[in-house]
Amino acid sequence: MSTENIPTGAELADALRRITHVLRRYAGAPYAKRGWPTAQIQLLLMVDLLGDRPRMGEVKRRLGVTGRAITSAVDALERDGLLRREPDPTDRRASLLAVTDAGRARLVEIEEIRHGHADETFSVLDPVERKTLLELLSRLEAHVVARA
Repeated sequence: MSTENIPTGAELADALRRITHVLRRYAGAPYAKRGWPTAQIQLLLMVDLLGDRPRMGEVKRRLGVTGRAITSAVDALERDGLLRREPDPTDRRASLLAVTDAGRARLVEIEEIRHGHADETFSVLDPVERKTLLELLSRLEAHVVARA
């Protein structure tokens, strides 16, 4: 293979940036149709992932959002009865977040949508291509994490 056909690191980084942007917008479309803001979906999923009543500050850190952004999203989810904010018994300044029963039901819907939509998104790739893509992305991630 000649070097003129080998993409540069910058070209690969640009392609990954573009597809990440496109995938994020596309992945959020089924939720937007239901009037569910992506930020709220991500917050609900993160609280569920972190388990039993995580601190709001930890959720904020994991999502990489500002205090104002998480407060707005928590307020909206609380207003909709999907999330509950509780005082942290060990730190008066901190709040714990708990998914309500209605929030659990919404998470079931989210997971069904997410899996179906993701399968449709990646249906353009055959099984071998899917496996190769995952292996390459995992290797790239490990490389970058090791240098960060």
